[in-house]
Amino acid sequence: AIASSPGVQRLSDTASELPRILAVAQAQHPDPAGWSLAMNVDWLEHSYFGTGVSRNLQALPSGELGGCASVRIDPEDSGAITVTAMLRPGSEQLWAAQLTWIEAQVEGAGATQVRVVSECLTEAEAHRWVAAGYDLVFEELAMERDITRETPPPARWPRGSTLVEWGNSAAEASFEVYEAAFRERPGFPGWSRSEWIDALTGDDDFLPAASLCVLLDGMPAGFVVCLTGWIDQVGVAPAHRRLGLASALVTEATARMRALGIGVARLHVNGNNPGALAAWRRLGWRESGRRGRFERVLSSRAPAETCAPPGEARSGSEPIRG
Repeated sequence: AIASSPGVQRLSDTASELPRILAVAQAQHPDPAGWSLAMNVDWLEHSYFGTGVSRNLQALPSGELGGCASVRIDPEDSGAITVTAMLRPGSEQLWAAQLTWIEAQVEGAGATQVRVVSECLTEAEAHRWVAAGYDLVFEELAMERDITRETPPPARWPRGSTLVEWGNSAAEASFEVYEAAFRERPGFPGWSRSEWIDALTGDDDFLPAASLCVLLDGMPAGFVVCLTGWIDQVGVAPAHRRLGLASALVTEATARMRALGIGVARLHVNGNNPGALAAWRRLGWRESGRRGRFERVLSSRAPAETCAPPGEARSGSEPIRG
C-alpha cells in the first residue's frame, strides 16, 4: 500500500496517481456506458487530493491499483470525517486492510461521526459497510434516457393547465409547490424562497430554457428545474398528484433539451421510492448507476496519541453533475 500525509500533495502525485484511481472507478462500475460521479475526473481529484486529506492506494503485483481509500477531516468540525473507498472487482481480499487503514485514521483523529460516500455503489460494497457497523442512510439511482433516437410524443397536460416559462413568476410559484410537495420529507432543509432559488439556479449548468412551472386552474401545481442534460428537481403539489403532471413536466423538459441538441437526459431517484422508479421505467428511462451514503456515530473521545501512517485522500461528497 502507498500512503501519504495530508496536506503534502505534489502536482506530480496528482498527474501520476489520478489515472490509476480513475481506472479502479471504471473497473468497478457495472455499466461502463452509464453515468457515475466516481468516473468524473474533477470529482476524483476533489475526493483524493487536497488539504486535510489522507489517501491509501493498494497496488497489485501487476502495478495497477486493486483498491484506494481516502479520509477527509471536516475543516469546520474536526469530529466529522468523510470517507470514500473503491475496490477493483476481483480484489475483494484487500477490504480487510483497507478497512483497518480507514479505522486507524478515524481513531487517530478522534472522530465522533463518520460518513462514507459511495458514488458507484454495488450490493457487495453495501454489505461490506453494513457488516462494518455503518448504516445506509441515503440511496439514489441514476437513470438516463437517449432522447435522440425518436421524436417524443407531446406532453399531455390536464385540462386547465397553463405553462409559465422560467423567470421570477415561475420561480416564486415553483417554490410554493416545492414547500407543499417536500415539507414532510425527512431531511427537508427548510430553505427560504431565495435560498431555494439560489441553490437550484446558481449552478453554471442551470438550463432555464428547459425549466418551467405549470398552473392548474390558475394555482401553482408543479415545476421542473433542469441543468444541462439533467432533470434536477421535479415537484407536484399534493392536491394535484395522480394527474400525470410529473410525466408531462419531464416529457416537456426533455423535448426542450432535445431541441437544444442534448442527446442524453439523466435524473436521480431515491432508492426508497419504488413508485417513481416504476414510473420512469415505463417512460423509457433505464438505471445507469447507484450512489449511497453510510453513517456511523462514535462515542466522543480525544484523539489517540499515535496514529497509523496517514494515507492521502480527500473525499468530496457533493454532487457535481454533468
